[in-house]
Amino acid sequence: MTIPPPTGPQRVIGQLRKVPLTTWIGIGCTVLAGFIGLASGGVWSMVLIAALVILVTALYGLVFRRPTWLRLPQTRIAGAIGVSLAFAILVGSSAAYGATHLAIVAPVGPTNGIVASSKSTPIPTPKTTRTPAPVVTTKLVDETTPIPFQSTTSDSATLPQGTSSITTVGVNGVETKTYLVTYSDGVETNRVLQNDIVSTQPVTQVTTVGTYVAPAAPVCTNGTYVNSAGNTVCSPENSASAPSGATAKCVDGTYSFSQSRRGTCSSHGGVAEWL
Repeated sequence: MTIPPPTGPQRVIGQLRKVPLTTWIGIGCTVLAGFIGLASGGVWSMVLIAALVILVTALYGLVFRRPTWLRLPQTRIAGAIGVSLAFAILVGSSAAYGATHLAIVAPVGPTNGIVASSKSTPIPTPKTTRTPAPVVTTKLVDETTPIPFQSTTSDSATLPQGTSSITTVGVNGVETKTYLVTYSDGVETNRVLQNDIVSTQPVTQVTTVGTYVAPAAPVCTNGTYVNSAGNTVCSPENSASAPSGATAKCVDGTYSFSQSRRGTCSSHGGVAEWL
């Protein structure tokens, strides 16, 4: 009895069983790498990775003329055709991947919360704001300060001792200083002394102090009289020596206390000697 050849699904299953284990491993690794590329970069990334794996495998088989999991015929023509196809797929998928993934231009400096898009957007140049220069001015400024007056005293023999009076009132002087003042936007920033003069001299205050001491009243042994000036004067008296306060010795030996030369010792024979 002749057994008919398998048809339909049985034939397909039989052909799959004839595929070597290395081919299944290669196909599985290629599919896994493709899924990783799909998850990370999309469809074209998956195609790019798969083409790269196939290209490396085809080159290996072409150079060393060994069977690979691709099961390509062990001829240089078949290997070259496989490498060319894999390289063409690699180049095409690389171009497609680059077209769908434009470079993101990262702005320089802080983004202030603005997220960069996938399209290249020109970054505007920031405008530089110039700070206006300060307005600098200068001015001469006069400042006056008082100069305190000094005080002194003066003795006077015509004022009674223990008394005093201000005979010259003291006056303060005035000192004037001139500065060159610099202002920046109206605010003083520097000053330099230009001139310093005494515009008004101070006047010294003078206090007069009395030093006069009145003489003690004379002790008269022969009485007194009031002279023409209205002063009380001792009357002439006899004494062995000139008594205190006598001004002349008369011819008769008495001593006169007269305060003027006219009429002195007129009743005593005239003046014998002035004391």
